[in-house]
This record gives sequence, C-alpha cells and structure tokens, in this order.
Amino acid sequence: MDAQQVSSQSTEGEKLAIGLDIGGSFTKLGLVNQHGEIRMARSFPTRSTHFDRDRFFSQLMLEIEALINSAGGPIIGIGACFLGWIDQDRTGPFLCMNLPELHGVNIRGMLERQFNLPVVVNDDTNAHTLAEYTYGRGRGARRFLALAMGTGLAAGIVLNGQLMRFTGGCAGDTGHLILRPDSPITCSAGCHGCGEAFIGTAGIERTAQEVYGKQMSAKEVISAARNGEEPAVRVMREIGGYTGELLASLAPIFLPEVICLVGGTARAGEPLLDAARARFEMLVGAYHRNYARLAGDYYHGVRIELGELTGETGVIGSTVELFEHL
Repeated sequence: MDAQQVSSQSTEGEKLAIGLDIGGSFTKLGLVNQHGEIRMARSFPTRSTHFDRDRFFSQLMLEIEALINSAGGPIIGIGACFLGWIDQDRTGPFLCMNLPELHGVNIRGMLERQFNLPVVVNDDTNAHTLAEYTYGRGRGARRFLALAMGTGLAAGIVLNGQLMRFTGGCAGDTGHLILRPDSPITCSAGCHGCGEAFIGTAGIERTAQEVYGKQMSAKEVISAARNGEEPAVRVMREIGGYTGELLASLAPIFLPEVICLVGGTARAGEPLLDAARARFEMLVGAYHRNYARLAGDYYHGVRIELGELTGETGVIGSTVELFEHL
C-alpha cells in the first residue's frame, strides 16, 4: 500500500467522498472534496502474478476504512470506476476486460453493506469525462467529448449536462472506429485498422520501434516527447495525426463544442495536440466552420484541448455524481 497527502487538510464544512479507480495493475483511492481536489490518496497492486478476488476485496475494504478514518469528518459516499462495461442497474461490470474475474460482481451492493454509504459505479472513461467536464476544460460546454488515451482508447460524451450511456453504461466502443480498413494491424480486441490499434500504447510502441530502431515503452516515448526529444516528437506527431482522423469522424456525430485529450498518452503534450489539430482541420475544419456560421446560437464551432486536470482523474471523476446530489 502507498499513501500520499496530495493537498492541504480538509477545511471546516468541506464535503468529502471516496473515489476508487480499479485498474488491471493498480487500484487507486482518494478522499475527494466538492472542488475536485484530492485530500489523501492511496494505492495498492490489483494483482501480483494472478488475481485473487477474495484477497483483493479484503485489501480494498481495509484501504477504504483507512481513508474514512483519516477524513476527520463524515463521508458522503463512495464512487468506483473500472475499465469495462457496467450493467444496467450500475451495480458493477458485466464485462471487465482487464479483470474478467470481476464479471457480474455486485460491487455497489458489497460497498453499501460494508460501509452503509451511497455508492455510484461508472466505467473509467465516464469517470475521466466527468472529472474534466466538471472541473477542467469542459466546464460550461453544452456538448463535450473527452478522448481517454492510454493502453486502450475510448470517448466519453456529455450532452447538455448528461453523460451518454447507450452501450455498457458508456458512449459505445468508440476507440474501435476503423481508420485503415485494409491494414493487417489489429487491436487486442481483434479489430483491423481501428483507432486503438494505431493510437493505443501498442501503436505507440510499434511506431517507436520504426523510428528508433529499438524497443521502447510507450511511457518512455511520451516522456521523451514531452521533453522535446526529436525522435519521440516524430512518433507522437504520427499518433496525433491518427487521433485527428478519429476525432474528425466522431465530431460530426456528436458536434462537440470542446474536445479534450485525457489519459496517460495526452501527457505527451504539444506534439500530440498540434498534430491532432492539424489533421482534424485538414479533414473537417471547413465543415465545422460552415456549421458555426449557419447554425446561430446552436453551434459556435469546436476546439481541441489537452486535459486541464493532472493526477488521478479516475478517482476524481468517480465522485462527481455523489456531489451532484448535495
């Protein structure tokens, strides 16, 4: 277990919730206030060589209890997010790609019984989207799209303040939109030439192998690009071009006012963003300007930005709906 004090101690009258981001490698937890600030953060490995479900939940309950004890006041509820599709009643994942052992587990009921607190469950893309929409670049947007970029790829959509939840509790499996139908390159789910195959971490590492002539992790490439290392910048510009193509196909469907790049890949910064903007502009820039000119107050055009929030947006976003009920 790792514990970290992230920001100053809670102030009198401050509302606090517990956010959980349950990932395939690590589970992250935090005490979050109504301003989207993490007061205390904890984390522990989700699995070692294999996943022991009973041991995992025992550890999770201990970590939550530790956060409750450190809060110094009442907790309004617990929010949890996963990489996966959430069942219709939002009790837990019915399809959890990185932790199939959690399929069908009523995690909401388990937490409610243990802690006697309200619990909300989301997929992780929705959590990232809610965090950025509520506390970051999406504030005030009527239509907002967040592209979560990491090992996988998916978009969360907010329309008039409401998350879109039409497939597995989220806005469809948008990362599998096909960019290169004749490509032999596949994603981990088996799609040929889809966005995730080119933009996910496997795509970054494949492109880096071509540019550097050696194997590099996506994390290394992203960090090097952020620091201006030229080969890494070239890699992330190529990834940004694919990103711009994906967004060019999604934007006419959802007509967002703001598109935000979030997740670990977005930390590459300007090389990724500039290339995505340039490719988007080349493909559909005139389309969006024409609609903005003709649509009056309904639509004012679109802008593409990097996420404003740093840190654990899954932890923050998982608590947003709890504070909405205050």
